Amino acid sequence: MDRVGLSTRHRPGVIMGLLRDKSESKTRKRKGWTLVRENIESSAFIRYWSDVSVIAGPEIDDKLLSEFLDDDGVDVVVAKFIKGLTRNGLRPLTDPRFKSTIERIKSWDNHEDQSLMPETMPLDDFKKCLSSNMVFIQSALSGNLIIPEWKKFTDIIEELFESCRDLRDGEVNNLTPQLAKEENKDKYGISICTVDGQRISLGDYKTTNSANNNFPLMDLTRVVLYALACTEKSVEYVHKYIGKEPSGSEGEALTLKNGKPHNPLIMTGGLAVSSLIKPTLLFSERFEYFHNKVLSFVGQTVQQTEYVGFNNPLALSLKDNSNRLYAIGHFLRENGCFNKENPVDLEDVMELFLHYCSIDTNCDSAAVMAATLAAGGLCPLTGEKVVYPEAVRNCLSMMNCCGVNDYSGEFMFEVGLPAKSNKAGALIVVIPNVLGMCIWSPRLDGSKNSVRGIKFCKKFTEKFVFHQFDPSGRGSQKIDPRRKDFTESKDQQSLTILFSAYNGKMTTLYRYLKEGVNFGWPDYDGRTALHLAVCGGQYDVCRFLIEKCHVDRSPVDRWDNTPLDDALKYGNQQIVTYLKKMGALRGIAIVQGEAEK
Repeated sequence: MDRVGLSTRHRPGVIMGLLRDKSESKTRKRKGWTLVRENIESSAFIRYWSDVSVIAGPEIDDKLLSEFLDDDGVDVVVAKFIKGLTRNGLRPLTDPRFKSTIERIKSWDNHEDQSLMPETMPLDDFKKCLSSNMVFIQSALSGNLIIPEWKKFTDIIEELFESCRDLRDGEVNNLTPQLAKEENKDKYGISICTVDGQRISLGDYKTTNSANNNFPLMDLTRVVLYALACTEKSVEYVHKYIGKEPSGSEGEALTLKNGKPHNPLIMTGGLAVSSLIKPTLLFSERFEYFHNKVLSFVGQTVQQTEYVGFNNPLALSLKDNSNRLYAIGHFLRENGCFNKENPVDLEDVMELFLHYCSIDTNCDSAAVMAATLAAGGLCPLTGEKVVYPEAVRNCLSMMNCCGVNDYSGEFMFEVGLPAKSNKAGALIVVIPNVLGMCIWSPRLDGSKNSVRGIKFCKKFTEKFVFHQFDPSGRGSQKIDPRRKDFTESKDQQSLTILFSAYNGKMTTLYRYLKEGVNFGWPDYDGRTALHLAVCGGQYDVCRFLIEKCHVDRSPVDRWDNTPLDDALKYGNQQIVTYLKKMGALRGIAIVQGEAEK
């Protein structure tokens, strides 16, 4: 990990803008140190712009485009290419990163209707259209995105999704008529977005002509508010007003610790933080600012493919049922918890907070919001740095310990991922440097968390090696979808080990050792890695297998031969001497010993 908190793993989706955005950097002081804010991002935080045309770079490998050629092998079938990107989890027709590529394809050869794409294009012309997205497209087609085996991954997600569908426990929130609608009771949707912009959505993830599948942000606004406040003001400043501890009580309790709200993700903390953001602006300007930031979080562009709206009936209903909120507001003002440098009007704070809570979105867009947090504040669809990595780090820490109300401790124990729930049944989950997801199902449990959402998360980390404290390795029964061979079977692993032992590929063997793979697995003839290492004359591999992997020194194959028999057969005296020194036996001795017994 580098200083800004992002994995130094090459992120192919965010590498194109380095040469074009050279505006002046801005600096600000923070208690004796200077934070440099550059519009040109650091090497670990480079912005991606889909309309870059000044970078040509190396041409894309023709082999990657060969599967999209027509029967004659001459022209590229555009529809096949689009489907190829879609198979890798990308949405080229709506993803902002592909905007310039799609426009170039549509305008190719100045054909009459430029709203439509041509059916086929000459290979050389097609490659020119890809020039602005060359590196990203090549990475996608060659399986170098964060989840390389996307189809296998999504098959498992669909299976987990369906396994939670029949859950009917819990009740919907009856705080307002909008939340308590009967038709919302059994809604169920999920969306996942990776830090490379790979996406999958299932169920009621988006509003259609026949169903409204939007939900209000409500409690999720506190995540955005806290991240924005830490970015604008600094973490030290924000935590002069709020604490960093789980409250241990209901999220709307009238409690403080050391004269401050316990944390920014409960009601008291959310109100206190909202008073810190743009306090000198007018009411309408403050709301517009926050709304625009939410749009940035979800990757909204002029194409308007993501959804962020405002639910006015809900805002009115929340105000009609805001006695508790106003009680908390007066309690905070009495204890001096609001902005002291720029005193704010209590009525404005209350009204603005209700407006924030009434912003509408859906699973599809909320997953992008979670992915922006997973990418350290960098939106995976637009490349915009919405908030600072330091702010994201602190935000995820808070989500870890107090994101799902009074169930947070158990959730951390069983799931082990940063998450935040709301009373509309939404649950966002963040896997840093990998993906973000949103599950929406309005049936809530006693802790005001989505029943299906919590169950899905448990199944998710039971299947995948994403619990924060999961050991990484193939010795685990869990799957790591970041590997190209994450569905590699035991037989495939065994063959790889045997091949590597025979050819002396120590790097591969060390990797498998670190991952906890059993080096004693035999093939169908009973031949083990030690047998093959001896046959290949690999003295160092023999020592590695016996001294590091602690394999059996005298395994017997189907012909009753041990590695020592093979060493004698091939006349490798160095290996013979070593095996005898380590106590290895010949097969005939083992067979006779068993016969005597």
